[in-house]
Amino acid sequence: MLKLYVAFLSLVFMTELIAGISGFVFRHEIKGTFLTSYSDAVRRYDGRSDVSLAVDGVQRRLHCCGVYNYTSWFSSVYFPLGGVPVSCCVSLSDCRGDDLRNTTMVVGMSLACCLSRFINNNQYEMV
Repeated sequence: MLKLYVAFLSLVFMTELIAGISGFVFRHEIKGTFLTSYSDAVRRYDGRSDVSLAVDGVQRRLHCCGVYNYTSWFSSVYFPLGGVPVSCCVSLSDCRGDDLRNTTMVVGMSLACCLSRFINNNQYEMV
């Protein structure tokens, strides 16, 4: 029974090792594929489809907006009608859909978030 357990653990370890090495070797292809598919998902975003729900989930979990930044949404079919999706908002309490259509406000919100992140990341370096 102990030999079976050791064999099973060895198999799991080898599988994880192979997956890790493969991920490292193909990291550029994985990144390119992810960026291409995510850019396509942002362009096809309509607010109702499964792809749209997946994009919203990614943006909420990773606290990001668009592929690189909020300007990714300018090329989407959703932007002329709905602006930037609510999932781009950090705090939903002060985020309305009308605010997100105004690109000046979107730029201000994004810059404020970048400044906040910069301050938080560098707070230990201040004298």
